[in-house]
Amino acid sequence: MQKLLIMICLIASLSVGAWAISIYDVQFTTNPGSDGTYPSRYLGKQVSLEGIVTAVNYHSGGYFINEPLNGAWRGILISDKNARVKIGDRIMVSGTVSETFGMTCLADITQTRTLETGAMLPRPLILTTGQLTRAEEAEAFESVYAKIVNATVIGQKSSKNRLSITDGSGVCALQNASFGSKEVIMNANGTYSSITGIVLFNFSEFSISPISVNDIVFSQPTSVQNRSWGRIKSIYK
Repeated sequence: MQKLLIMICLIASLSVGAWAISIYDVQFTTNPGSDGTYPSRYLGKQVSLEGIVTAVNYHSGGYFINEPLNGAWRGILISDKNARVKIGDRIMVSGTVSETFGMTCLADITQTRTLETGAMLPRPLILTTGQLTRAEEAEAFESVYAKIVNATVIGQKSSKNRLSITDGSGVCALQNASFGSKEVIMNANGTYSSITGIVLFNFSEFSISPISVNDIVFSQPTSVQNRSWGRIKSIYK
């Protein structure tokens, strides 16, 4: 009887351990690997991850999840073309840790369970463009739901869907149409109050990619701001 109880406890502890793996556990690494893409320590292993869906309809097939408490190493790509999940779903997903085009992902999905719908999205992590310029630093933000503020376009990349932007700390890429939405229109001469989206690694560099048209906030021209302020002051005359 005692041996049976020990066996049951051992099986239970192994089961809990498998489900306790976090996105951070899978993503965090200090080893750049042979090609500088920082592969996961869990590469090739089957794990289960819990997170909130932050973006769907990724053009390479799949979606992104983040831990509720957002931060470095806390987002990941789920490579599943047949997934039926929505932004705001809190899910538990099981699969094999893999690498796709330099991005760590969960592939060969065996199970997806929706734990909650309409969950509050994680607060986007505020980043500078300079943090996405340096690969050794940007790696920590791969697949993370993030926001860049007060950035200006300084040029267009060779691809029509990519622009170069800076907030004064360095130059990074702004990637368009990564999530199947044609609504996200970027101004090649624009200045943005904020850009919210997912940090991607493609074309051998890191970029931020808006998910919808609501993720792009253009800066209001100074002249418009002045006129508006003038009208407000006139109320008190």
